[in-house]
Amino acid sequence: MPSRIPPEEREAIAEAIRSGRPRNEIAREYKRSAGTISNIAAEFGLTDAFDRSATENATKAKQADNRSMRAELSRRLLVKAGELLDQVDDPHIVFNFGGKDNTFEQRTLPRPPTGDIRNLIVSAATAIDKHIVIDRHDSGAGLDETVGLLDRIMTGLKEKHGDGGDAHPRAAD
Repeated sequence: MPSRIPPEEREAIAEAIRSGRPRNEIAREYKRSAGTISNIAAEFGLTDAFDRSATENATKAKQADNRSMRAELSRRLLVKAGELLDQVDDPHIVFNFGGKDNTFEQRTLPRPPTGDIRNLIVSAATAIDKHIVIDRHDSGAGLDETVGLLDRIMTGLKEKHGDGGDAHPRAAD
């Protein structure tokens, strides 16, 4: 049975495949299905033309790198939170620029003023919160809670409407 796609078009599609272009892009350009493009690739012996295992491996490696970077950032946030909280009890330098001569004045206090203590604690709390968010993200925490919630919703729906095995009930006339 003769091919419905002219040989010149098949060759042009094969050349586009050889150039490394994505299958769906080629399919759109030639107004053919992705399956047809894959079949032409197989016909021309280009069996690994659309193999994305290298891309998948690179993506997995990048994700692992990102997890490692987040773990380091998370650790640094926790360390900074500790440093900020330590400053609450340390001697504190207060200063001021000003006056008619625009002078600089400073004093060392035994501990920070109340407003500075509040800012240190808020900053430490923010760092701790962000540390927890990063750890939850990478640990998958919350997944069990989500699955449990979905299970409870499904159970409730099944109790109310059945499990789908019966015919749909009709509205009362």
